[in-house]
Amino acid sequence: MKSWIGDAIVGAHMDYVEELSGAGVRSGQLQAICIGSGGFVRRKLPLFEELRRLSTFRSNYAEDTRHHHHRHGDVFVRRLGARSLYLCHPRLAEHVFRTNVLNYPKGRDYDMLRPLIGEGIIVSDGEVWARQRRLLAPEFRLNQVGRYLPTINAEIDLLSDQWRAAAAAGASVNVGQDMQNFALRVLGGAIFRSDFSREAEVIGETLEICLVQGTKQMLSMGLLPPWLPTPGNLRARAAEQRLNHSVRGLIAEGRALSRGGCPFSGGAARAPGPGEAATQAAAKPAGQAAGAADLLTRMLDAKDPDTGAGMSEQQLLDEIKSLILAGHETSALVLSWALYLLARHPRIEARVLEESRRVLGDQPARLEDVDSLVFTRQVLLETMRLYPPVPGVTRQALADDSVEGVEIRAGESVTIPLYLLHRHPEFWADPDRFDPDRFAPDRVDAIDPYSYLPFLRRRRACLGEHFAMLELVVALASIVSRFSLARVDEGEIGIRPISTLRMARPLVMRPRERVPAT
Repeated sequence: MKSWIGDAIVGAHMDYVEELSGAGVRSGQLQAICIGSGGFVRRKLPLFEELRRLSTFRSNYAEDTRHHHHRHGDVFVRRLGARSLYLCHPRLAEHVFRTNVLNYPKGRDYDMLRPLIGEGIIVSDGEVWARQRRLLAPEFRLNQVGRYLPTINAEIDLLSDQWRAAAAAGASVNVGQDMQNFALRVLGGAIFRSDFSREAEVIGETLEICLVQGTKQMLSMGLLPPWLPTPGNLRARAAEQRLNHSVRGLIAEGRALSRGGCPFSGGAARAPGPGEAATQAAAKPAGQAAGAADLLTRMLDAKDPDTGAGMSEQQLLDEIKSLILAGHETSALVLSWALYLLARHPRIEARVLEESRRVLGDQPARLEDVDSLVFTRQVLLETMRLYPPVPGVTRQALADDSVEGVEIRAGESVTIPLYLLHRHPEFWADPDRFDPDRFAPDRVDAIDPYSYLPFLRRRRACLGEHFAMLELVVALASIVSRFSLARVDEGEIGIRPISTLRMARPLVMRPRERVPAT
């Protein structure tokens, strides 16, 4: 009885505080009202302010969240657009991601991805997620990702050939699109033994359609459910079917090759006939060592260490689509933002150039080179601070909870805005300034671990973090050592957050090949 009364008083108290905040009571007055409730104050955003800024929220929810944080503090409730409790402080993020992580499974926003990737690891939770993680984790350990370096180097060479041709013609290139294509080919070469280039365009186009429409659904306040037959929803549904068809074809081809059969026979696997071995070898992506097992082959052979079970056909399809979605979009964005920032900061670009030429010379990167590209890595870490590839994540409280005076109710959506945490003025001096030396070896330990979460942490840490960092460091060092890139137009390019943090307009640049190092 005593506990029930206490909970009722706390709930009424927090509703009272939220209403006072919505009525315009100042922060200092709220702190006085909330003495004894902890270090944070839960506020409802004023409804009029939400209505006035609704279009801003829908077009740029990341910067809109910064606006509300500046006015209302570290904890606030948004009621329009996508109702959620926003926790904007590292200590609160740590509670959700570490201290009481089991109370916060993935939120309803992930449902927008289910039509696209089913029960893939991005959206799954509970035992399904844990089983998928056990199956996939061995492929992305630090001591395993080096096997993908030849594929990364081969795709850098292909990109370089394209940019040399553009430079010779005095043409400009769409850097964002080229980074998307590069990252998709790298991932395709890692997953599939067969040539991925013919599928990359279809997969990239279908993912784009589905992601954009999914974001519209998420921000529609329930007015655009996926089942409604609007033109956008119908386009997304057709794109999902095309994506499934392409990925199923690649899986079937990879399965046949892994068994030594002909990928185009449509029948049982068999030994290759005369001339077929050469055809199959030619189908491997550039840079893949002869006999090297691709990720798909190892996924086909993988067994859950606890149960001994492998992946079902549907699970394999969902996981491949999840890897493609998560693995290429994020890397492409980080590289695009990094090249944009270097073009705006020539002194920092010069330091990357000096390091890359000293470490790599004119040769492709070797695995032993990567640890020596220290400043290049700092540039990428700082790029992900300013422009985290995923600007925010949502969770849903299973049970009532309390952290530092903030009451969280069962079933409530909780948003951790990573874009804001990465620029929180309490934890980052001059937070909008590009300063890779924040991550210098003698300074990095001073960073609060939950103020910087590009790959999340602990139980929910990104499975592909080591793969991504290998790809990013090698790609940025190689590109800068080979080309200078000049913006076609100047000024801030702006952000366009969907489920990822995209640029508001294309990044168009003119490449110029550098004179080789002597």
